[in-house]
Amino acid sequence: MINRRNFLSAGAAIATSGFVMAMPSQAADVPKQIPTGAVTFYAEIRVAEPENAALLADIQNKSQSLQKATGFLSLSVKQMTGDSTMVKNYPESYKGLLANAYTDAVKAGSLPRFYSLFVRFADYQSLAQAKVDQWFDQAITPHLYAYRVTPEGAQKTALLMESYRGIYQTVVAGDRMAIYQKPDDILAFLRRPADLPSRNYITVENHVMIQDQKLQGFETITAKLLGIAQQTYQPTDANDGIGIAGAADNRYYRKAISTEILRNAFPDGDLRAYLMHGVWESVWDHENSHLDPRFKQTAAPVGAMVVSGPVEPFYETRIVLL
Repeated sequence: MINRRNFLSAGAAIATSGFVMAMPSQAADVPKQIPTGAVTFYAEIRVAEPENAALLADIQNKSQSLQKATGFLSLSVKQMTGDSTMVKNYPESYKGLLANAYTDAVKAGSLPRFYSLFVRFADYQSLAQAKVDQWFDQAITPHLYAYRVTPEGAQKTALLMESYRGIYQTVVAGDRMAIYQKPDDILAFLRRPADLPSRNYITVENHVMIQDQKLQGFETITAKLLGIAQQTYQPTDANDGIGIAGAADNRYYRKAISTEILRNAFPDGDLRAYLMHGVWESVWDHENSHLDPRFKQTAAPVGAMVVSGPVEPFYETRIVLL
């Protein structure tokens, strides 16, 4: 039986009376046909606090084989900080209210850390030859065990916290220079990631699922929405052509730094998962962009095709390897 994609599902790791519940890791699907174009090995992991420093160190220190592999483009690790409220069409008074909710829960010890991992390759064959799944099992899986809180301190258990792995294809991408849909242009875009940790940008990852038979129509309208994110800003008469920085008390926003639509290379039953990956200068730029009538008008047909989601967390980039 195929497990459907359920982001932050009921099976997610939770903290109860000091004990983190866990579920086994879900491995990437075995391909029935070879995906074309650039591909991304995408994973989501939950990490107990005692394992966090060692996890990040191992990713840094055990990725040389990937970086030297033919076709390698980049590796990035992003830590979830909270959730967008404007993507849910909540009242404007809720804007940004949950932007740091997940970070606060981690600090309080009520949730483990949550990371998204992107390993980019020029093509599927190169990714397969680099044995990314095997690298994941060696560098990351040992750090995914739940911990039990005892009077003597945190103790590691034999339970693995739930994780997700999948192979995704970039359908369309954009930045402040252009929109990219041709394979060579997408490849060039992926070679120059904008979300370097030193820049302190915010990433949003909008997770949705649609009927698998409706891919073409969905991708046509999502490309239009991506164009809106890259081309619009507020106020519309801003002299620099990118807008004014958003804030809690205004509706201004600057253009997205970059945007990307990723499609799961394989269906989940009769559904297909998409990841809409955007990099913004701030949470407020993103939230205010959702209040723009131009965005709302273009987003409506996209939302009408979604059967699961949207769930749109915020992330801060921790590691980028090139």
